[in-house]
Amino acid sequence: MSENRADPSEDLDDDPIVAPERPPIDSEMDITPMIDMTFLLLIFFVLTSKMTGEKSYEIPPAKNGSLVPTKSCVSLIVSRGSGEVPIVANGDGVLFSDDPDQQFAEIGEYVQLELESGRKTEILIRAEGNVTAGQLYKVKQAIAEVIEENKLLHIAVQEVQ
Repeated sequence: MSENRADPSEDLDDDPIVAPERPPIDSEMDITPMIDMTFLLLIFFVLTSKMTGEKSYEIPPAKNGSLVPTKSCVSLIVSRGSGEVPIVANGDGVLFSDDPDQQFAEIGEYVQLELESGRKTEILIRAEGNVTAGQLYKVKQAIAEVIEENKLLHIAVQEVQ
């Protein structure tokens, strides 16, 4: 009945148990999938967008405005010029000088003479739609030099044909 049993402790090695090594933790994240998604989205938006020019929209009529009787107004017509100097003409279509300083003086003199005549009480600037704000400001500065505070200044924008 006695079997030769080996001591169970003899089967075990004296070597310590070694766990399998873990792969080293990568400190950088792999961004390749994110780059792939970015390019896919870019291709999607390029293919689905329409490459057309800007649409033109009809501008509704002004709700807040009033009619200005042109007979009682000193009229100035402002067109887009080169650079900061606009092309300015009086109500009769006579052009003022192209030189900025001389134009400034001529506008002021014209407005002052028309207001002193007594028939004109307001000022109307008719600006074409492509006139820049800077060019319009130059004309307003020339007018501001000669008008009194109680004079009304109107600005009308007309479409360029």
